[in-house]
Amino acid sequence: MPDEYVPYMRTMREMDGAEHARLGKLVAPAFTPRRVAAFAPRIGRIVDGLLGALPSGEPVDLVADLARPLPMDVICELVGIPEADRPAWRGHGAAALGSANRDPRAFTDPDRLDLARDEAAHLGYAHGPHFCLGAWPARLQVRIALTALLRRSPGLAPAKAPERMPDPGTWRLASLPVVL
Repeated sequence: MPDEYVPYMRTMREMDGAEHARLGKLVAPAFTPRRVAAFAPRIGRIVDGLLGALPSGEPVDLVADLARPLPMDVICELVGIPEADRPAWRGHGAAALGSANRDPRAFTDPDRLDLARDEAAHLGYAHGPHFCLGAWPARLQVRIALTALLRRSPGLAPAKAPERMPDPGTWRLASLPVVL
């Protein structure tokens, strides 16, 4: 990212106190579960487009081909960025997969994906005043993407072992190679 853009990249995550509270009150109404649910058809179209571009029967990387582009494409859709310009925006706003819930003292077999896990409070979107405003849109995107992926590819299988990012604070994937 060019140095001249760095001052504009400050997010609410880096703010505290009155400044954080003021901005949170301004934007929070747009991110209620009911408001976010209205985005579902638009998110579904984006997911369908991303999945439709993937080849069947040969390895694809779900991180590079679905998880990274989806959040930025949704943001672009919501703010009116034309589809033709979205690849450039993807480059400016890389999204990361991660999970804060990997403490073996709190989670049985924390490295295993368990969609039915119900052991402790989820910390992936923080809490208190720093609870992520994007949590509801992110949850909706994940639900729509996983539902569509599993409906289209019921035989989904790993192509090889996933690669993890070297990040001591979170469990992030660098790649998730699968065959659809």
